[in-house]
Amino acid sequence: MNFLPSANGRLVVIAFEGWNDAGEAAVDSARHLIAQWGLRPTATLVGDEFYDMTFIRPTIRRTESGPEIDWPRCTKHSGTVTGTAIRVEVLIGMEPSYRWQDYMAMLMEHIGDEDHVVLLGALLADVAHTRPLPVSTTADSAELAERFDVEPAEYEGPTGIIGALATALFDRGVAVVSQWVAVPVYAASSPSPKAVLALLGAFEDLTGLVVPQHELVEDARAWELGTDALVESDEDLAEHVERIEGMTDAAELPEASGDAIAREFERYLNRRRWES
Repeated sequence: MNFLPSANGRLVVIAFEGWNDAGEAAVDSARHLIAQWGLRPTATLVGDEFYDMTFIRPTIRRTESGPEIDWPRCTKHSGTVTGTAIRVEVLIGMEPSYRWQDYMAMLMEHIGDEDHVVLLGALLADVAHTRPLPVSTTADSAELAERFDVEPAEYEGPTGIIGALATALFDRGVAVVSQWVAVPVYAASSPSPKAVLALLGAFEDLTGLVVPQHELVEDARAWELGTDALVESDEDLAEHVERIEGMTDAAELPEASGDAIAREFERYLNRRRWES
């Protein structure tokens, strides 16, 4: 689909800790992009007025020079995609407690009209850890959805900062797409590398960029084995997972499986071209 900006724009990826990030999949995906592309922190957006410190606690770290406090913040990491001239920025923040419109206005000062923005999120859902975790890619702009072959956004209801920011960027005319991965409700108490893999795979499909993820494959397998043990230790949970598996298998049409195989083959070819 190649959802990439022109030479005058940047690819901007944004993820938030908190309500939008089941299994820490969205923020971990953003951190993986930062590590793989060697991006450097270039700005820190901090404001106590945006956070309830009795709910979102700062953390203390011990360093060689003494203790340091990590306050809730949004940090911007900048650079280029490895092997390309594509300028990229990854923003990772904590979902604010207060003054969302002021917070979004502050963030949007760092986004240009020619930038292309990808918002990453993760939600709890009745999905099975033994099956591929689904990712939805949507756009509020019908024209953008058609041009990049993504789904038009249809959700109505309570929203987090990702949904609010998507609407604000749409209103400003910025090209913005949201990607959400579904994480099993019963396995959301720990980070989910399998969800990270799914989200990064969808990100590759959207942008045409290849993101190295070798170590994540082993981490995802270990997560599956650990979740298997959790499920096997609880008879009621095992029955629940078996029902979800049955519903998932019944809903998967042959053409959907064919589309998935085609996407995986395209990713394989992209990796071969990237590594050659």
